[in-house]
Amino acid sequence: MMYGWWDGSSAPWYGMIFGPVMMIVFIVLTVLIIAWALRAFGLGWQSDSQGGSTPLDTLKHRFARGEIDRAEYDERKKLLSDS
Repeated sequence: MMYGWWDGSSAPWYGMIFGPVMMIVFIVLTVLIIAWALRAFGLGWQSDSQGGSTPLDTLKHRFARGEIDRAEYDERKKLLSDS
């Protein structure tokens, strides 16, 4: 019988350590590659190009949600467009 770093069994002892580690590395790399590909094609997570909403956008959203009426919307829109 031969004894050494590998005695001919189906898997060496270090396979129990490197197997799970390599599986985790494979999963992480797969997720990173998919995220990179989605961003490259413009389908992934994207930040707002202006860094936030403009006051006019906020006003439009408030009007659309019904928080303000038409008269208040027109008045505030006029004030925003003057400045």
